[in-house]
Amino acid sequence: MMIANISKGWLMSYGLILLSIIFTQSSLEFSRLWLAVWGLTTWLALIFVNFFVHRYIYRHARSSPFRLKVAIIGNNPTGEKLMQAIMANPWLDYQLIGDLNQFNETVLQQLGNQTLDEIWVCPSPSEMAQLGKTISLLGQSSARIRLSVDLSDYHLLNHGIGEINSTPMIDLSAPPFSGINAFIKLIEDYLISCVILILLSPAMLVIAILVKLNSPGPIFYRQKRIGLNGREFEMLKFRSMPVDTEKLGIQWGSSDKKVKDKLSLFLRKYNLDELPQFFNVLTGEMSIVGPRPERTEFISEFSKEIQNYNKKHLVKAGITGWAQVNGLRGDTNLHKRIEYDLYYIEHWSLLLDLKIILLTVLEPFLKKHYSNK
Repeated sequence: MMIANISKGWLMSYGLILLSIIFTQSSLEFSRLWLAVWGLTTWLALIFVNFFVHRYIYRHARSSPFRLKVAIIGNNPTGEKLMQAIMANPWLDYQLIGDLNQFNETVLQQLGNQTLDEIWVCPSPSEMAQLGKTISLLGQSSARIRLSVDLSDYHLLNHGIGEINSTPMIDLSAPPFSGINAFIKLIEDYLISCVILILLSPAMLVIAILVKLNSPGPIFYRQKRIGLNGREFEMLKFRSMPVDTEKLGIQWGSSDKKVKDKLSLFLRKYNLDELPQFFNVLTGEMSIVGPRPERTEFISEFSKEIQNYNKKHLVKAGITGWAQVNGLRGDTNLHKRIEYDLYYIEHWSLLLDLKIILLTVLEPFLKKHYSNK
């Protein structure tokens, strides 16, 4: 692994050097033999130096008198991960003295009397009720006591630790948009929305006229949807269905059966009916990329049937999303959609957003398009 990582970094650096020589047209100033020999010797030197430095650090770290003596309490993935980290990385300056599998009263009292630098308490959810008693039993210890709660059994999003007015707070589920990320997302939404609305305003005017001439009724279709933090908002679309489509009652999905004419089919195939939602983005009700919003009438039912369904509302609803570019449109598996939505929330990045936007534009031309949004 060490040699592979060194070789990868060396190849990238060597390749950049060769490219700079080619682009600056300075290849005649360097001997090809010299470049080859220099490249090989630097690669071998990097491996040689890294190997001996690693051995030196490993040996001295193991024998260092300054390593902190640590005991771990907890038989669960969190405790196991911490123990393996200490064993595999001696330069972490920790020395494992004890690994206690159970929250046993007698053992805890004995541990409290040992000379330790730190005690790491890693309770599982079922052991949280004993946490107060555990801390009390360790009350005589002069070691630093640190808590790491095992939450591996739960699907948590962007969990972490914060502080409010000097009070520690553990985030069990949190949106990815805070601090600089919130600023980046805001700029992305407003900048791209403004550019799209300016560039496509002539096309949107033509679409509005065609919709009006195509069938009686309003140009825009307004529908109540649920967005950020469960708040209701009115989503805009170019109308692609007759005004009396739902006269017999609201029905989830089956939009392909509701669309009656070629213009509407064309608008939906190329996502043109979604263009007015960029106004929703500018008003702060939606984002360009995010989980697709659902109608208010179905939220209660879906949240009961699908675990973690409402976690999609940790972020603003989107015009397009990770689920949609992976083919999950229309009458597709809702459970699978939520998996993709939660993946997006947990792994958000600007690059992921730009990838989704690009795939949304290309999707109608590359594969089968799902008509219902």
